Amino acid sequence: MMVLDADFIIVGSGLAGSVAAYLLSDQGNVLLLSKALPIESNSFAAQGGIAAAIGPDDGAKLHAKDTLEAGAELCDSEVVAYLTEMAPKLVYWLRDIGVPFDKNSRGEISLGLEGAHSRRRILHAGGDATGRKIMETVTAALENNPRIQRVANVQVLSLIQNQGKRVIGALGQLNQEPFEHIKFYARHAVILATGGIGQLFQRTTNPSGATGDGIALAYHAGASLRDLEFVQFHPTTLDVEGYPAFLISEAVRGAGATLVNHLGEAIMEGYPQGDLEPRDVVARAIYSNLQQGNRVYLDCRAIQDFATKFPTIFEQCILYGINPTENLIPVSPAAHFMMGGIVAEINGKTDVSGLYAIGEVASTGVHGANRLASNSLLECLVMAFALAEHMDFERQNEHNFEEPNLSVPLIPDSQEVLEIVKTVMWEAAGIVRDKHAIKNGLNKLTIVQQHNPYSPAICAARLVLQSALSRQESRGAHFRSDFPKLDPRLDHVFTVVSFELE
Repeated sequence: MMVLDADFIIVGSGLAGSVAAYLLSDQGNVLLLSKALPIESNSFAAQGGIAAAIGPDDGAKLHAKDTLEAGAELCDSEVVAYLTEMAPKLVYWLRDIGVPFDKNSRGEISLGLEGAHSRRRILHAGGDATGRKIMETVTAALENNPRIQRVANVQVLSLIQNQGKRVIGALGQLNQEPFEHIKFYARHAVILATGGIGQLFQRTTNPSGATGDGIALAYHAGASLRDLEFVQFHPTTLDVEGYPAFLISEAVRGAGATLVNHLGEAIMEGYPQGDLEPRDVVARAIYSNLQQGNRVYLDCRAIQDFATKFPTIFEQCILYGINPTENLIPVSPAAHFMMGGIVAEINGKTDVSGLYAIGEVASTGVHGANRLASNSLLECLVMAFALAEHMDFERQNEHNFEEPNLSVPLIPDSQEVLEIVKTVMWEAAGIVRDKHAIKNGLNKLTIVQQHNPYSPAICAARLVLQSALSRQESRGAHFRSDFPKLDPRLDHVFTVVSFELE
């Protein structure tokens, strides 16, 4: 078996993992592992942009206020304050390393508006290609760095812990012949940056690798997980039979698009913020119409220069046979972002020694019950920088690899198992849930798990359903039809699970 070692092991090469690798390379050697290439990450696909209070009428406190309101009393106000205060500095860092942010006629960075934001504070690059432009710039900065070694097409199956339960490495398997196993050892830290769980649902905006591996790995290593019931469904994805869901950025509604039903009636009329309500509100409004047998469309015909402002969306719509300047765009919600995750400080530190989690896989208290639009790329940056600052001190305590203890490794999921999980999760943990559907989903997964006991997808899916069952209220992205109201007694009450407590 091949064995590789480094000062730091990072699992996942989206924005969080890539920026962490870039920064940590100043402190030691980095192994950057990924199931696929960076272009297949959520970060690369991000359209909406990155939020930062850099406008003359804006400020970090206003940004924090909007974030806290979207989070529905489940955010950590101190962490949110840190995130929003760091935002301007970090978007300027991106600009300085070469990210070509869009500018207005005065040569200033353009600022867009998205749902639940009280100010125009969304920075874009290449219109709706923000994630791609950022990832291309960051990836270029990693090239030819002798301290960073990339290992792509590898799935991590288990975390290696010593007798004291400190994580000291990981066991991986190549996703292509000869399907070789590799042991990776870290002198300082193993960092999970594996993204979300969108591919556990039938309709999703997520890439194929987002199957909850990080959740399963951390769970089996004994890490605490929090608020997994809060899965954000993006309200507007292109809904054309025979084609996968394709995200239509919230920035399109920020530019003036409206949601209408098949009769041309505005479905968000009467809501205080109209089409720019928080995502959970818009998603449920669309879902309600769809359940009544209506089709829902995004009317973009009033937007000037649509193809220039949203080139990626325009090209994809044309590919699907729709011209947004002339036709209504059929839309429906899809699983998009996981608010919960591995309990972590803003620097990524978990409650398992040697294990860190950054980006979407982490639960820091930033997002609460519902993520504010365009805070996800920002969180990736903030956590990577905070991690590097933390490790500048922590790495002085080097650990060796004595007494390794490898738990039973997970087994990569077959497409057949994934399809079963997708069907179950869409029915049991979709936009609207209830006790009967959740319990039915758990029973189905328990049966499938008997034949697939080491499935990472089933592990992650069951944890989401267990969390959804335990929260008997509706809050943010978690809506229970049998408990349709928010319970004030559950303000700042979190759903925490761990291997020992299950």
